Amino acid sequence: MMATLLRDPHCEKPMSSGLPNLESFVASLPRLTLGQFPTPLVKLGRLGDRLDLDLWLKRDECAGLAVGGNKTRKLEFILADAMAKGHDTIVTAGPVTSNHTMMTAMAARRVGLTAHCVVGGERPRPLSGNLLLLDYLGATLHFSPADFRAPTAEGVHRHQALCREVVDETGGYWIPGGGTMPQAEPAYMNAVAEIARQRGGVFDFDRVVLAIGTGSTTTGVLLGLALGGFDCRVDAVATANRAAIEEVFKRPDPTRHFLKSVTHFDLPLGAADVPPYEIVFGFAEEGYSVPSAGGDRAIRTMAREEGYLLDPVYTAKAFDGLMTMVGDGRIPKGSRVLFLHTGGLSMTSVSDQQFAPPPV
Repeated sequence: MMATLLRDPHCEKPMSSGLPNLESFVASLPRLTLGQFPTPLVKLGRLGDRLDLDLWLKRDECAGLAVGGNKTRKLEFILADAMAKGHDTIVTAGPVTSNHTMMTAMAARRVGLTAHCVVGGERPRPLSGNLLLLDYLGATLHFSPADFRAPTAEGVHRHQALCREVVDETGGYWIPGGGTMPQAEPAYMNAVAEIARQRGGVFDFDRVVLAIGTGSTTTGVLLGLALGGFDCRVDAVATANRAAIEEVFKRPDPTRHFLKSVTHFDLPLGAADVPPYEIVFGFAEEGYSVPSAGGDRAIRTMAREEGYLLDPVYTAKAFDGLMTMVGDGRIPKGSRVLFLHTGGLSMTSVSDQQFAPPPV
């Protein structure tokens, strides 16, 4: 039986009056066509029964452009802005394993732009994984001393300095790591609208659970919920430990991102309109990009119960968080929960088995 279901026939909520406003705002912005949308929205029946949830999966790993995921949505808006401003070169950054740099370079080549990527870590010889793909794509690689698995303030500072130097030398359009910039936020505002259309004009979930790295996807979801007038809580599971995010990278929280985008786009929203959310720590203590035992368990659970794959860097840790929050009561039994699959599957195919499988 095909596992695609759009609107829940038992949903009786009227269409949100804010949905047309949300869709109208997104439609007013420049946007390229890089992916295939809408992505599937599927009900996870067996896993939902196991967790006592009405559990759904938004499959953005199917978004197209190489390995799909949240980067495809963001790059449609980011590169449209770059081209509208007359740039022929983009500069971006990330760790050696970065899906973001690879996806950005691929999207750039798709529309005829030159890509420079500042990569945190030593240059491996030979190149492999996403670095090899960057080489295939003709991106110019610049290596910095930053180790994103165990970052230090000095390493991050030198990484940022190299980014500024490359932008100055090339005159390129700067895209921060993960695409964390106001120009990217409409991507997941649009995803919220897309999900609401798939649900018959409503966003009738109690919770959204997703992975958070730089925070751009989470902010877009929050903005979409707010502008659409949808009542939903967001649990963003951190894919790096608290010290790395708060002390080393010193990243602003989603509320600050939210308000920055409100100002950038002149949206009729304020601080009081930020939907309830929490950044959930404790599922990436090994460090960014380092697989975890809980994440491995989540990959096996999703694969064996439903036949979908998670990746060890992002979505597996987020789903580990979801299962744990159900187990300890933070997510009440019986809740209608949407898990947002933000991609990253290229990391699964190159991973080694590090954890013993559980007894069958």
